[in-house]
Amino acid sequence: MTAPIPSPIWQPAASRVIPIAAPANLRTRGLVPEIVTLSWAPKSSADHFDFSLDLSEILSCTGDYVASVSASVPTATGVAADLAVLWTSIVNGLACVFLGGGEPGTTQTVSVEITTQQGRIISQDVLIAIASGVASTPNPVPTLADGTPVPPNAMRLPDKSILSLGASVTDQTYFDLLLPDGTSLQNSMLTNTPYLSDLLLPDGAALQGADGNALGIDAVDTQTELIGPLGAIEMQTNTDILLIA
Repeated sequence: MTAPIPSPIWQPAASRVIPIAAPANLRTRGLVPEIVTLSWAPKSSADHFDFSLDLSEILSCTGDYVASVSASVPTATGVAADLAVLWTSIVNGLACVFLGGGEPGTTQTVSVEITTQQGRIISQDVLIAIASGVASTPNPVPTLADGTPVPPNAMRLPDKSILSLGASVTDQTYFDLLLPDGTSLQNSMLTNTPYLSDLLLPDGAALQGADGNALGIDAVDTQTELIGPLGAIEMQTNTDILLIA
């Protein structure tokens, strides 16, 4: 397994790093471990901060390290000031999430999913309180052409271009193409149907071979078949950016 490479260009804020503790190993019968709720430090709606999880304790003695991080806000309600995940990254072995926005006076949940190099998956919900005050929409962050956010520890070439492994399809949606009156455009195609065509004499009788069966030649009929509404596919892609992680 590859150990983390210390980032020389960007460091997570130590005050907003919390550890994921290893679960208690209770050997006494009848005892149930307490479920601990994790909470990051509060932020205002206008704050744009990095928040991180430290997995060193839960991965202790495994030789395993963080390989990928994703996050979402299941408590978002669809308003402009919703708490938003602006990017995720791995920095110095920490799972980092950059957050902006948030409805003032609420407590939001950030669901973080971490995959390790050895295939472990850690799914962790973290609470974060949004201080009372004025609601603010999240500011945009740098992105690639396909909308993939660029974290600050992305590898860059001297010309400032971002190193990546290329784009992959993350989601695709099929939808019908409609005419102005709302009816669907129809899609058709040509189909070729092979068959055996009998050889006929002028009087219409079929030529026969020595076995008494009709002689024929291979032929193909071309038909147009209606196969349904014409549609298009909208694809969403994500680019795997190389990180100093």
